[in-house]
Amino acid sequence: MNEAPKGGSIQAVEFALEILEYVARGQTSVGVSEMARAFNTTKSRIHRHLQTLVSAGYLIRNEETERYSISARLMSLGQAVSESFELATAAREVARELRDQTGHAVAISQPEPDGVRILLIVPSRSNIEIHVKPGSLLHYHASAQGKVTLAFGDRLLLPRILSEGLDMRTPYTVTDADQLQAEVDAVRKRRWATGPNEAMVGLNAVAAPIFDALGGFVGAIAINDSVQHIAPDPSLDQVRAVLAAADKISANLGYRARK
Repeated sequence: MNEAPKGGSIQAVEFALEILEYVARGQTSVGVSEMARAFNTTKSRIHRHLQTLVSAGYLIRNEETERYSISARLMSLGQAVSESFELATAAREVARELRDQTGHAVAISQPEPDGVRILLIVPSRSNIEIHVKPGSLLHYHASAQGKVTLAFGDRLLLPRILSEGLDMRTPYTVTDADQLQAEVDAVRKRRWATGPNEAMVGLNAVAAPIFDALGGFVGAIAINDSVQHIAPDPSLDQVRAVLAAADKISANLGYRARK
């Protein structure tokens, strides 16, 4: 059997999906020339795939501007998927695996206007439980999950938090604007955060970001335990485990790291 056509068809489908994701990420209409530059290919190749996506009803073409944007059909499909596949659902099994691997309680959170809300807790197997409760709202500047959100979430969030002032939750909470800015910059570079004693004395967490299919920040996963078991400078194994879990959940949500 000749496999070349099959392979070519698969590549064509993959490329069409990449174009669809590019248009959706842009959140505005895009032109053929722009996409040809973005994908380093010819306009004719881009145009062929755009015609297919328009015919399938996933993109619409403005006849006057000759630019393309996502269709109502695609938006409806995305809404249907998101309603049936929430963050907690995508994260639950991975969170259990992380708890079993590390022994620590695991928390899944998502951002809200006033902080990060804990959606899901997988308790540790210890006889002594030390973790935040589901439904708790953690402050952005005083938690590992909050710092991850400041680093990878809405870019306007950090300036707003700094302008409102940083209240002291414990004697260890970061209340200096320059120090918080430096910590958030460091989190953005290394992709994980901690918050030893900052939300509650004796408690620490290691958190990492979770991304959706379009590369947008949607939440965080964290291991939580006493500072005895998660030091202010966590172990390399702890950090690697949390990062790997975050990557798995992001993949469950359709995220693919851009090459």
